[in-house]
Amino acid sequence: MSQARRTLARLLAIAWWVAAAPAAPVAPVAPVAAFLAGAGCARKPAAAADQAPAPESSLPATLHVSNSNWSDVRIYLVRAGAWLRLGRVTTNGAADFEIPPDFLRQAGSVTLVASPVAGRMSYSTSLNGVMPGDELELVVEGFLQYSHLVVR
Repeated sequence: MSQARRTLARLLAIAWWVAAAPAAPVAPVAPVAAFLAGAGCARKPAAAADQAPAPESSLPATLHVSNSNWSDVRIYLVRAGAWLRLGRVTTNGAADFEIPPDFLRQAGSVTLVASPVAGRMSYSTSLNGVMPGDELELVVEGFLQYSHLVVR
């Protein structure tokens, strides 16, 4: 029986008992009514250990970026004109980012953009088919047109 049905049944039982009781002895009604109404609230919440692990669809996709470019690179995700900045990777450095699962799940194509801080051009690639929980590796090369994305 669901929690809402249980609560409704308790309230109906209390109302019936109060209506059926004689009018003179009002004092015994209050403790019994309080006990019946509060019995459903005395339950302990389920422990976190009892819960199942998060399904794959709620895990973020991970993005590892290796920057071999001569400039620092800013990493963005673009969907429907909305830009989400993930962060910055320094020259000859690497960084890990998490792509929010909601960003990948919702309708619309998602584009990954690597934009050098001191450059005019940027590298972009579509993330169609990438699902929450996937692992991505972006290698930003010295010449941006040679950059590439690997999905695992």
